[in-house]
Amino acid sequence: MELFVQQLISGISIGAIYSLLAVGYALVYSVYNFTNWAFDAFMAFGAFMAFTAISSLFLPFWLAMIISVALTIILSVGVEKLAYSTLRRRKAPRLFMMISAMGVNLAIVNLINKAYGGTFRKFPFENFEPIFVGGVSIGRMDLIAGLISFGVLALLWVFLYRTKWGLGIRASAIDILTASLMGINNDAVAVIIFTITGVLSSVAGVFYGMKYAVYPMMGIVTIKAMIASIVGGLGSLPAAIIGSMILGILETLVSGYISSSYRDLFSFLFLIVILLFFPNGLMGKSTEEKL
Repeated sequence: MELFVQQLISGISIGAIYSLLAVGYALVYSVYNFTNWAFDAFMAFGAFMAFTAISSLFLPFWLAMIISVALTIILSVGVEKLAYSTLRRRKAPRLFMMISAMGVNLAIVNLINKAYGGTFRKFPFENFEPIFVGGVSIGRMDLIAGLISFGVLALLWVFLYRTKWGLGIRASAIDILTASLMGINNDAVAVIIFTITGVLSSVAGVFYGMKYAVYPMMGIVTIKAMIASIVGGLGSLPAAIIGSMILGILETLVSGYISSSYRDLFSFLFLIVILLFFPNGLMGKSTEEKL
């Protein structure tokens, strides 16, 4: 029973990191109806910026985190302006947007690889002693990552559902053309969305790097976030979080009770089974009800 509780807590922590990434995917998809494949490059970039700030500049974690988030926001918004904005204005097919995103992803990842090399790096932190509650061992890193990730998601919820610009984003998700006719600035919405994307990818990248390792291809884990978004219901933010929690717990239990080598296999099998019975995901919504 104690092992199950430990695995469950670890699964929730991983699910929280997946949630940040899945929500980033869902947010872009819900408004622009394309998958931002450059998201994994943003994640790796954010992790390396924090790693450099801590290991080379010897900055405290909180300051390194702020720098990582700020630089990743600049990268994310810059990519939107350079790679997506023109295509949006010309009403290019979403396939072209996805191809552009893939090109951006390859370019950024290769630049990171050129600058840092392909070796695995660990954040220069001492091993955190676990917290013992009864006979259950709770990893401090799991606890910190989970709390901060859920905190970021809570702030995002407040922004989307309690602010004027959040209302504008939700309106754009329903019909971006009608929203623009009602006075909502599409360019401003794009900047806000990709600012949020930068925050989410940076935080996820830092905590994933702290939990495992930092390396140029670490962003490949965002495919799990895509699975979580599809399982929950692509285009819905709450569904992305639910899907991420389920996937994180499933992977951890498979790793703990079967073998970590089967973790990815079970993730994709789970996706296939869900789509067989729920083609729109567990909480799938029609395009008129996104967000």
